[in-house]
Amino acid sequence: RTNDLHRPPRLRWFTPQTEVGFCGHATLAAAHALHAAGALSDQLSSGRALSRPESLLTFETAAGLLQVRPETLPEPYNTAIWWLPMPDSGLKPDNTNPLRTAELLGLSLDDLDPAWPAMRTRDDDLIYFVQSWQTLMDMRPRFDELAEWSRRTGIRGYCVATTATLTPAVNVHSRFFAPAFGVNEDPVTGSVHGPLAAYLVVNGVVGSAARKSGLFCAQGRPGDRGGLVRAVVEATSEGYRVTIGGQCFTTVSGEVHVP
Repeated sequence: RTNDLHRPPRLRWFTPQTEVGFCGHATLAAAHALHAAGALSDQLSSGRALSRPESLLTFETAAGLLQVRPETLPEPYNTAIWWLPMPDSGLKPDNTNPLRTAELLGLSLDDLDPAWPAMRTRDDDLIYFVQSWQTLMDMRPRFDELAEWSRRTGIRGYCVATTATLTPAVNVHSRFFAPAFGVNEDPVTGSVHGPLAAYLVVNGVVGSAARKSGLFCAQGRPGDRGGLVRAVVEATSEGYRVTIGGQCFTTVSGEVHVP
Protein backbone atom coordinates (compact mmCIF):
# COMPACT_ATOMS: atom_id res chain seq x y z
CA ARG A 1 0.00 0.00 0.00
CA THR A 2 1.28 3.49 -0.85
CA ASN A 3 -0.86 5.37 1.67
CA ASP A 4 -1.91 4.18 5.11
CA LEU A 5 -2.99 7.09 7.33
CA HIS A 6 -0.25 9.20 5.74
CA ARG A 7 2.47 6.73 6.72
CA PRO A 8 5.10 5.65 4.21
CA PRO A 9 4.60 2.33 2.41
CA ARG A 10 6.10 -0.59 4.28
CA LEU A 11 8.57 -3.00 2.72
CA ARG A 12 9.53 -6.51 3.84
CA TRP A 13 12.05 -8.74 2.09
CA PHE A 14 11.99 -12.52 1.81
CA THR A 15 14.33 -15.13 0.37
CA PRO A 16 12.90 -18.54 -0.58
CA GLN A 17 13.48 -19.62 3.04
CA THR A 18 13.28 -16.67 5.40
CA GLU A 19 12.75 -12.95 5.95
CA VAL A 20 15.83 -10.74 5.86
CA GLY A 21 16.53 -7.43 7.55
CA PHE A 22 17.70 -5.47 4.52
CA CYS A 23 17.72 -5.87 0.74
CA GLY A 24 18.99 -3.06 -1.46
CA HIS A 25 18.06 -4.00 -5.02
CA ALA A 26 14.51 -5.02 -4.04
CA THR A 27 14.06 -1.57 -2.50
CA LEU A 28 15.07 0.08 -5.77
CA ALA A 29 12.75 -2.31 -7.62
CA ALA A 30 9.85 -1.32 -5.35
CA ALA A 31 10.43 2.36 -6.12
CA HIS A 32 10.57 1.59 -9.84
CA ALA A 33 7.35 -0.45 -9.63
CA LEU A 34 5.52 2.43 -7.92
CA HIS A 35 6.72 4.78 -10.63
CA ALA A 36 5.72 2.33 -13.39
CA ALA A 37 2.25 2.16 -11.84
CA GLY A 38 1.95 5.95 -12.09
CA ALA A 39 2.28 6.66 -8.37
CA LEU A 40 5.29 8.92 -8.89
CA SER A 41 4.55 10.46 -12.27
CA ASP A 42 4.37 14.02 -10.93
CA GLN A 43 7.64 13.64 -9.05
CA LEU A 44 9.52 12.44 -12.14
CA SER A 45 8.14 14.98 -14.57
CA SER A 46 11.24 17.16 -14.26
CA GLY A 47 14.83 16.37 -15.14
CA ARG A 48 15.77 18.21 -11.92
CA ALA A 49 14.45 15.34 -9.78
CA LEU A 50 17.57 15.19 -7.60
CA SER A 51 17.08 18.78 -6.44
CA ARG A 52 13.41 18.36 -5.59
CA PRO A 53 12.73 17.29 -1.98
CA GLU A 54 9.30 15.96 -2.96
CA SER A 55 10.95 13.39 -5.24
CA LEU A 56 12.14 11.45 -2.18
CA LEU A 57 10.20 8.22 -1.68
CA THR A 58 10.28 6.90 1.88
CA PHE A 59 9.75 3.27 2.90
CA GLU A 60 9.25 1.83 6.38
CA THR A 61 11.45 -1.27 6.76
CA ALA A 62 13.12 -3.49 9.33
CA ALA A 63 16.29 -1.48 8.59
CA GLY A 64 14.54 1.77 9.50
CA LEU A 65 13.22 4.50 7.22
CA LEU A 66 14.80 4.22 3.78
CA GLN A 67 14.59 7.05 1.25
CA VAL A 68 14.95 6.43 -2.47
CA ARG A 69 15.29 9.23 -4.98
CA PRO A 70 15.35 9.20 -8.78
CA GLU A 71 17.86 10.85 -11.06
CA THR A 72 16.13 11.27 -14.39
CA LEU A 73 18.49 10.60 -17.28
CA PRO A 74 18.30 12.82 -20.38
CA GLU A 75 17.09 11.65 -23.76
CA PRO A 76 17.52 9.21 -25.41
CA TYR A 77 17.76 7.06 -22.26
CA ASN A 78 14.23 7.80 -20.99
CA THR A 79 14.87 6.10 -17.66
CA ALA A 80 16.07 6.90 -14.15
CA ILE A 81 18.82 5.89 -11.79
CA TRP A 82 17.40 5.16 -8.35
CA TRP A 83 19.61 6.22 -5.43
CA LEU A 84 19.40 4.70 -1.95
CA PRO A 85 21.39 5.94 1.09
CA MET A 86 22.64 2.86 2.91
CA PRO A 87 22.43 2.06 6.61
CA ASP A 88 25.73 2.16 8.46
CA SER A 89 27.90 -0.68 7.21
CA GLY A 90 29.10 -1.73 10.67
CA LEU A 91 32.27 -3.18 9.14
CA LYS A 92 34.55 -5.05 11.54
CA PRO A 93 37.34 -7.60 11.15
CA ASP A 94 36.23 -11.23 11.06
CA ASN A 95 38.17 -14.22 12.33
CA THR A 96 35.87 -17.03 11.23
CA ASN A 97 38.13 -19.98 10.35
CA PRO A 98 39.50 -18.72 7.00
CA LEU A 99 40.82 -22.13 5.92
CA ARG A 100 37.45 -23.86 6.34
CA THR A 101 35.51 -20.95 4.85
CA ALA A 102 37.80 -20.73 1.81
CA GLU A 103 37.58 -24.49 1.31
CA LEU A 104 33.77 -24.44 1.28
CA LEU A 105 33.77 -21.48 -1.11
CA GLY A 106 35.98 -23.42 -3.53
CA LEU A 107 39.11 -21.42 -2.75
CA SER A 108 42.49 -21.96 -1.15
CA LEU A 109 44.20 -19.59 1.26
CA ASP A 110 46.64 -18.73 -1.53
CA ASP A 111 43.71 -17.44 -3.60
CA LEU A 112 42.84 -14.84 -0.96
CA ASP A 113 44.33 -11.37 -1.34
CA PRO A 114 46.47 -10.69 1.77
CA ALA A 115 46.05 -6.94 1.30
CA TRP A 116 42.35 -7.24 2.16
CA PRO A 117 41.56 -8.87 5.55
CA ALA A 118 38.17 -10.55 5.85
CA MET A 119 35.43 -8.24 7.15
CA ARG A 120 31.94 -8.78 8.56
CA THR A 121 29.08 -6.37 7.90
CA ARG A 122 26.10 -5.30 10.02
CA ASP A 123 24.03 -7.87 8.10
CA ASP A 124 26.50 -10.63 9.07
CA ASP A 125 27.86 -10.95 5.55
CA LEU A 126 31.54 -11.76 5.12
CA ILE A 127 33.65 -9.91 2.56
CA TYR A 128 36.62 -11.74 1.09
CA PHE A 129 38.96 -10.56 -1.65
CA VAL A 130 40.72 -12.84 -4.12
CA GLN A 131 43.75 -11.95 -6.18
CA SER A 132 42.42 -12.55 -9.70
CA TRP A 133 39.25 -12.17 -11.74
CA GLN A 134 39.62 -15.69 -13.12
CA THR A 135 39.76 -17.15 -9.62
CA LEU A 136 36.51 -15.34 -8.84
CA MET A 137 34.85 -16.72 -11.99
CA ASP A 138 36.08 -20.28 -11.36
CA MET A 139 34.64 -20.55 -7.84
CA ARG A 140 32.39 -23.56 -7.28
CA PRO A 141 31.17 -23.43 -3.66
CA ARG A 142 30.01 -26.59 -1.88
CA PHE A 143 26.60 -25.14 -1.15
CA ASP A 144 25.14 -27.77 1.20
CA GLU A 145 28.19 -27.72 3.45
CA LEU A 146 28.49 -23.94 3.15
CA ALA A 147 24.87 -23.55 4.29
CA GLU A 148 25.52 -25.65 7.39
CA TRP A 149 28.73 -23.73 8.10
CA SER A 150 26.79 -20.46 7.78
CA ARG A 151 24.20 -21.57 10.32
CA ARG A 152 26.95 -22.64 12.76
CA THR A 153 28.86 -19.36 12.46
CA GLY A 154 25.92 -16.94 12.19
CA ILE A 155 26.83 -15.80 8.69
CA ARG A 156 24.14 -14.59 6.30
CA GLY A 157 26.18 -14.60 3.11
CA TYR A 158 29.59 -14.36 1.49
CA CYS A 159 30.72 -11.57 -0.81
CA VAL A 160 33.85 -12.61 -2.69
CA ALA A 161 35.39 -9.76 -4.65
CA THR A 162 38.45 -8.66 -6.58
CA THR A 163 39.89 -5.34 -7.66
CA ALA A 164 41.65 -7.11 -10.57
CA THR A 165 38.79 -6.31 -12.94
CA LEU A 166 38.82 -6.66 -16.73
CA THR A 167 38.42 -2.92 -17.30
CA PRO A 168 39.53 0.19 -15.40
CA ALA A 169 35.94 1.45 -15.67
CA VAL A 170 34.92 -1.15 -13.06
CA ASN A 171 36.44 -0.72 -9.61
CA VAL A 172 35.46 -4.09 -8.16
CA HIS A 173 33.86 -7.32 -9.37
CA SER A 174 32.11 -9.63 -6.93
CA ARG A 175 29.93 -12.69 -6.44
CA PHE A 176 27.60 -13.33 -3.51
CA PHE A 177 26.50 -16.62 -1.94
CA ALA A 178 23.84 -17.16 0.76
CA PRO A 179 22.87 -20.86 0.69
CA ALA A 180 21.67 -20.88 4.31
CA PHE A 181 18.97 -18.40 3.23
CA GLY A 182 17.94 -20.35 0.15
CA VAL A 183 20.00 -18.31 -2.31
CA ASN A 184 22.98 -20.25 -3.61
CA GLU A 185 24.15 -17.29 -5.67
CA ASP A 186 22.53 -13.86 -5.76
CA PRO A 187 22.81 -12.03 -9.11
CA VAL A 188 22.98 -8.54 -7.55
CA THR A 189 23.24 -7.80 -3.82
CA GLY A 190 22.60 -4.14 -3.06
CA SER A 191 22.91 -4.50 0.71
CA VAL A 192 26.52 -5.67 0.63
CA HIS A 193 27.66 -2.90 -1.71
CA GLY A 194 27.42 -0.27 1.02
CA PRO A 195 30.11 -1.87 3.17
CA LEU A 196 32.01 -3.09 0.11
CA ALA A 197 32.23 0.42 -1.34
CA ALA A 198 33.26 1.90 2.01
CA TYR A 199 35.98 -0.75 2.37
CA LEU A 200 37.33 0.12 -1.07
CA VAL A 201 37.46 3.85 -0.35
CA VAL A 202 39.11 3.36 3.06
CA ASN A 203 41.85 1.38 1.30
CA GLY A 204 42.38 4.04 -1.35
CA VAL A 205 41.17 2.11 -4.39
CA VAL A 206 39.49 5.23 -5.77
CA GLY A 207 40.28 8.89 -5.34
CA SER A 208 37.93 11.53 -4.00
CA ALA A 209 36.76 15.01 -4.91
CA ALA A 210 35.11 17.25 -2.31
CA ARG A 211 35.28 14.26 0.09
CA LYS A 212 33.21 12.14 -2.29
CA SER A 213 34.21 9.04 -4.27
CA GLY A 214 32.31 7.38 -7.09
CA LEU A 215 32.54 3.67 -7.91
CA PHE A 216 31.22 1.22 -10.49
CA CYS A 217 30.79 -2.27 -9.08
CA ALA A 218 30.02 -5.35 -11.18
CA GLN A 219 28.53 -8.57 -9.82
CA GLY A 220 27.96 -12.02 -11.30
CA ARG A 221 29.44 -14.25 -13.99
CA PRO A 222 29.43 -13.52 -17.73
CA GLY A 223 26.50 -15.29 -19.37
CA ASP A 224 24.56 -15.54 -16.11
CA ARG A 225 22.35 -13.01 -14.37
CA GLY A 226 24.29 -10.11 -12.91
CA GLY A 227 24.41 -6.37 -12.80
CA LEU A 228 26.19 -3.10 -12.23
CA VAL A 229 25.86 -1.13 -9.00
CA ARG A 230 26.84 2.52 -8.75
CA ALA A 231 28.09 3.76 -5.39
CA VAL A 232 28.95 7.19 -4.00
CA VAL A 233 30.97 7.26 -0.78
CA GLU A 234 31.11 10.48 1.23
CA ALA A 235 33.55 11.07 4.08
CA THR A 236 31.82 12.71 7.04
CA SER A 237 32.73 13.53 10.61
CA GLU A 238 30.82 10.40 11.65
CA GLY A 239 32.46 8.06 9.16
CA TYR A 240 31.69 7.07 5.59
CA ARG A 241 28.20 7.48 4.17
CA VAL A 242 27.39 5.32 1.13
CA THR A 243 24.64 5.78 -1.43
CA ILE A 244 24.07 3.07 -4.02
CA GLY A 245 22.27 3.48 -7.31
CA GLY A 246 21.02 1.44 -10.21
CA GLN A 247 18.63 1.34 -13.13
CA CYS A 248 15.51 -0.84 -13.04
CA PHE A 249 13.59 -2.33 -15.96
CA THR A 250 10.15 -3.91 -15.97
CA THR A 251 10.25 -7.46 -17.34
CA VAL A 252 6.91 -8.85 -16.10
CA SER A 253 3.64 -7.12 -15.28
CA GLY A 254 0.27 -8.38 -14.09
CA GLU A 255 -2.64 -7.88 -11.71
CA VAL A 256 -3.42 -9.35 -8.29
CA HIS A 257 -7.11 -9.98 -7.60
CA VAL A 258 -8.07 -10.03 -3.92
CA PRO A 259 -11.30 -11.96 -3.20
